[in-house]
Amino acid sequence: MSRLKNFTRNLATSYLQLGVNVVYSLVSIPLILHWLPKAEFGLWAMLVQLLGYVGLVDLGMTAAVARLLVDYKDQRGGRSYGSLVKTTVLVSLVQGGIVLAIITLGSPLLATMMKIPAEYQQTFIALMRIQGVITAFSFCLRPLGLILYAHQRMDIPAYNEIFNLLASLGLLLLFLTRGCGLYSFVYANAFTVLVGPIYLFWNCRRLGFLPRKGEWGQISWRIFKEIFGYGKDVFLMNLGSQLITASQIIIVSRSLGLEVAAVWSVGTKMFNLLLPLMCRPLGAALPGLYEMRAWGEVDRLKSRFKGMVVLTCSLGVFFGISLVLCNSLFVGIWTAGKITWSPLNDILLGFWLFMLSMQTTHCNFVNVTKQIGGMRYIFFGEGCCFVLLAMFVGSHWGLPGVIATSILCTTAFSYQYGLQRSRNYFHCGLAELAAGWVRPSLKFALVFSPVGLAVWFAASGLPPLLRLCINGFVAVAVGGILFLRLGCTSEMLQEAGARLPRPAARLLQLLVHV
Repeated sequence: MSRLKNFTRNLATSYLQLGVNVVYSLVSIPLILHWLPKAEFGLWAMLVQLLGYVGLVDLGMTAAVARLLVDYKDQRGGRSYGSLVKTTVLVSLVQGGIVLAIITLGSPLLATMMKIPAEYQQTFIALMRIQGVITAFSFCLRPLGLILYAHQRMDIPAYNEIFNLLASLGLLLLFLTRGCGLYSFVYANAFTVLVGPIYLFWNCRRLGFLPRKGEWGQISWRIFKEIFGYGKDVFLMNLGSQLITASQIIIVSRSLGLEVAAVWSVGTKMFNLLLPLMCRPLGAALPGLYEMRAWGEVDRLKSRFKGMVVLTCSLGVFFGISLVLCNSLFVGIWTAGKITWSPLNDILLGFWLFMLSMQTTHCNFVNVTKQIGGMRYIFFGEGCCFVLLAMFVGSHWGLPGVIATSILCTTAFSYQYGLQRSRNYFHCGLAELAAGWVRPSLKFALVFSPVGLAVWFAASGLPPLLRLCINGFVAVAVGGILFLRLGCTSEMLQEAGARLPRPAARLLQLLVHV
């Protein structure tokens, strides 16, 4: 199957997965707030972010294996592919054991460091240890998903995640109504984590992605060093990224309390859903970009990457302004007034989303080239600066201060360095990369921003539900048309028109006159 067909299928299923994730959030949050106090929900949200840091035990090897499998998957005859798979399985088993040990032994210390109230400390420790078993088991089975990723079949893990979300939602409701409280989360997770690997293994075997007889090779110290050599650079990048995008709840809960952490978790829920929506096209395109780099298709690589830069940045404009128009109204209605979220927070989140849209493509391109270089130190330095500044700023200026610190650090560190790396690789001017490549996205922003501002003030005196409907319509209808007309290049639209089903292609032609 061609790369474009793989990209289209993977992108479609990833958006389906995110759609189910939206449904899960829309249904689960009101249920949780009904059955649990805000402080308990804040405790769980903080626990989830802490467990994200335990995932750093991976040391970047997951990303390294995913990248190297693309290079090795066409070398089955020499047993290199089988040797890489076998070595990865062993590494994953060891990492799972390390994760389990860290969480089991470190939970009491974490409860003290995070200033968990005395009445919740034992519950926190028990939840951490149960979820630690689940996390360790997931570590051991990561190679199955990596094999599918390398063969550009991300649709299969997406279907698995869709099933997990739907099953978790039903189980969560069951356990909440049975009075299981906070333990409802881990009980629901335990079921889904056992079923998924069976489905992934069956598909790997059905599609012939597992090494065949005579192709397995041996566990290789040379291959392990190759994985570790690449992975250690990715590790520092992941650590910095984790600090900048997934430590806010920890900082907020420690500085402002568990209830404010719950407010942050709910208020940023749509931001956390829109961020992967924005990044999904790039994620679906990366395996194909890896192949272009491996096969030396330089001109094609530049053309495809430039298209991803424009598309991602335009999506950042669309989602960022839509978030500003709708999120604070939505949070108030969604939680029946239990959570209040300031529009100022949404303005800052929308701008941060836009900055991340410009940053993410250039920063991810170092994975395509397999030359991480100084990026690992940039991300790590950015993350450390964010944590230190956010703890100080957050205690004085609250949630807006935390978001503003995120914007400042992203702009000053990773975005600037990512532009420089792309400039050096493609031999382009900095102005061309920063403005020339994203000119359609900037035009889109200049037109859509005043439209959104005018609608916000025009509808400000209306009831919240009516305002949300009006703002949502403008965001989707007007923003969507402007996205197609201004935010996409003619080449992208022509290619989309040629690949879309006939009814969709006709609608596209009607909207943008392709």
